[in-house]
Amino acid sequence: MNYTYQKPDRRMLCQQRDKEFLALYLPTLDALIEQGMSESKARRAAAEFTITNGHPHYHVDHERAYRCVCHLLSARDKKGNGARSYRTREEMGLAKRRLRQQMWYEITDHVRALTSRGMSIESAIDHVLEHCRASRFFITPATALTKICSNTRFRALR
Repeated sequence: MNYTYQKPDRRMLCQQRDKEFLALYLPTLDALIEQGMSESKARRAAAEFTITNGHPHYHVDHERAYRCVCHLLSARDKKGNGARSYRTREEMGLAKRRLRQQMWYEITDHVRALTSRGMSIESAIDHVLEHCRASRFFITPATALTKICSNTRFRALR
């Protein structure tokens, strides 16, 4: 039997993330509406609660993870242990950029812990992406409400 690794495309990874988000979001939304909260407030509150309290998988490509983690590991080695670098001050201020950077730092910290126990970088990245959970969903509430939740039974806030 020939097995060839097929790289997941970005769309598929986003769909997996969205499915995982909705599985947590919809019960939270239902509970808030049952408590008497208005629908628009309940949607925003449920999205924010799900984003910060959900523990999803990391939905990123192995190759991209390898490039980013190796970059962060080498950058930290050059600058010292506590160094974290952003490209520009403007990019650092962007919410989407900040969340993505936080995700990569979190993945890198997991990989660093595993490599300190003797695991190779490649196998550590594979382990983190397949078995570890993220501390939160790395999306903004606006993304959650307009892109993910707009396709559900309720319309997104505009």
